Formats: sequence, C-alpha cells, structure tokens
Amino acid sequence: MTIPVPDNNRYAATIGFFDGVHLGHVHLLKALLAAANERGLKSMAITFPEHPRQILQSDYRPRLLSTPDDKMRMLVQTGIDYCFPLHFTTSLAAMDAESFMTDFLQKKLGVSTLLVGHDHHFGHDTSLTTDDYRHIGLKIGMDIIPADAYLYEGSPVSSSRIRRELVAGNVKAANDMLGYRYTISGTVIHGLQNGRKMGFPTANLGPYCEFMQIPADGVYSALATVDGETWPAMLNIGFRPTFQGTARTIEAHLLGFDRDIYFHELKLEFVDFLRPEKRFSSPQQLAAQLEADRNKVRQTVNIR
Repeated sequence: MTIPVPDNNRYAATIGFFDGVHLGHVHLLKALLAAANERGLKSMAITFPEHPRQILQSDYRPRLLSTPDDKMRMLVQTGIDYCFPLHFTTSLAAMDAESFMTDFLQKKLGVSTLLVGHDHHFGHDTSLTTDDYRHIGLKIGMDIIPADAYLYEGSPVSSSRIRRELVAGNVKAANDMLGYRYTISGTVIHGLQNGRKMGFPTANLGPYCEFMQIPADGVYSALATVDGETWPAMLNIGFRPTFQGTARTIEAHLLGFDRDIYFHELKLEFVDFLRPEKRFSSPQQLAAQLEADRNKVRQTVNIR
C-alpha cells in the first residue's frame, strides 16, 4: 500500500523501519502530525519495505512483528498524509547523514522538518547524536525535532523488546506494547489428525510468513478468524512431544467449530499464555489436560 508523494509540497517527516507499528511508533507519529500541523506542512513517514540488515548481510533472517503489507496498512491508519517506501541499498548505506538529509530528504522529498526518534540513526556514522543532526539542519535549513520515548513499565517500547517478550511467551506484555493483539496468518494445511482422534480437531497453520516472530512453544488462548468469522481458540505451538513430533507446528482448536477449512486463510490473534508444552504419558492424559485448557480459553476469550 503506497501513497505517491505529490510535487511542490513541503513535509514534516520521520524515518524508521516501524516493525509492528507499536505504541512507541504511534506516539512518534502523533508527534509528527502535531509538528506538521503547527508548521502548515504535510506529514510523511519514510520506511523500509525490507529490513536494512537483509541488504547488508545476505544471510540475515529477520524476525518481524508485521508483514510489509500490514505495516504499510497500519501506518496509513495512523492518519499521516504520506507513507514513502524507501528501498534500502548499499549506496544508501554508504551516504553520510548530511548528504542523505540534503540530497535525498530535502531535495527529492521536500522535507523541511525532520522528527528524529530517541534511538534512531541514519547515515553510515551511527555515533551521531540528535545535536549533530540539529547542527546539520541549521547548516542546510532543515528543522530538526527530537522525539521522546514512549514508556511501558518505565522503559522505552521498542520492536526488539516486544520480540523478546514473545520469545518468552509473554504475549500479554507484548500486546500491551503493540496496542493490539499479536497476530500471525497463514493457510490451513493437513496435519496428522491426532487432535481429531482425541476430540480436539485442529487447524494446522502453514506456511506462515517465514520472517514472522513466532512466540514461545506452549499453549495459548487466542482468537481465530476464518471466512470472515472469529472464534475463540486453543492454540498450540511446538513439537507435539506426546506423539514424538520432530517438526514445529502451529495448531489451533476452534471452540464450537467443525467445518472443513483446508487451504483457507486463517488469522490467529494471541490473547494469553496458558502453559508450556509438555510430554504426557498417554493420549488420554493429554486429552484431559486439553479439556482443562479449553475451559481456560472459555474464561479468557469471551466473544460469543
């Protein structure tokens, strides 16, 4: 989703990867909108469709909080006027800050005011500070505005902090910092039918976006959306140790649902972590635990 930048306009802009478009990003973009309104400018978010490290390191595999399309959609929904996708290149990485600000931001995009995030750097010299950028701005005639951090429990919200919470299974904390429920999507594929044999039919998700951050192995309460309908779900991530599984799977049991949805698109929103994955001595013991898990889902997810 790209909004073209019209000619002959001046902009207040900010730059970032904006992975997940979390509450820290929303805080920054609200400050951008305020700065633009005060100066009679249009607002612009400049973002990278690809993670910059993917260009600089061919073997780098990012773990993302949002797909590129979802990121652009969420950025547009914040109310900014324009979202400019800047494809990161090695030549762009080699530019110094002053050349980037002058030749690209000022001359090509018409940026006259730049909002700089508290932890953001651009140009090959990452040691530069906001004062350095302000000095360059005075030299070239660009207004530089420092932005403060958005805090959660006393510390700045960042995409990397949210990823750490997801890796630890702390989806409620991750959701609090995102401002929405963490979500992964994919296509429903055939599984081994172990859940159905125990009375807990599951939808197996795959292939999911290879770069998306998958939360810790375990059982979660979730919301599952398929064919435009949303259902409470018991979600398992892991290797199915009771059945000696060797491949990591993502399986969702939709409560009160039993339709054939193979090859349909499935969206899973994480609500809460219920328990770690564990090996049971028999399928019967596992079934008893799944019944207890399902009751917890009913308690934590109330949509119908």
